[in-house]
Amino acid sequence: MVNKFKQFIIEQETKCPIATMDVNVNVENRQHAIDEYGYGPMNPMENNEEFWQEKADMWGVDTKMAKTSLCENCAAFNISDQMRACIEKGIEQGQQGTNAMAVIEKADLGYCELLHFKCAGTRTCDLWLTNGPLDNEDL
Repeated sequence: MVNKFKQFIIEQETKCPIATMDVNVNVENRQHAIDEYGYGPMNPMENNEEFWQEKADMWGVDTKMAKTSLCENCAAFNISDQMRACIEKGIEQGQQGTNAMAVIEKADLGYCELLHFKCAGTRTCDLWLTNGPLDNEDL
């Protein structure tokens, strides 16, 4: 776990959220999103009917509608060039030959401004907000 002072220094030096630069912080924050806010599904390429039924019941909609409420269209999903550069920098840290942008594109990564972790656009959570994502025009 990164102490608050070290986190502040890293964020000041990089101009990036700590979770984009420190994989341990990101994993901790993502696990919090899973445990407390239903972040998922684990593998969006699978059927996941039980997961989507739980979301539908919580939101009072059918599963077809629930499946449209993804991180990629959430108002807290930051895909601005600045944030993607932070994610890229964090992935490339100490990893020569890593094609970070390919990883970002393939995983549809952005940054969750509510739960503070690198988020996959094909997932969702209980905090989903309409009218997203955040992009260059919003910042």
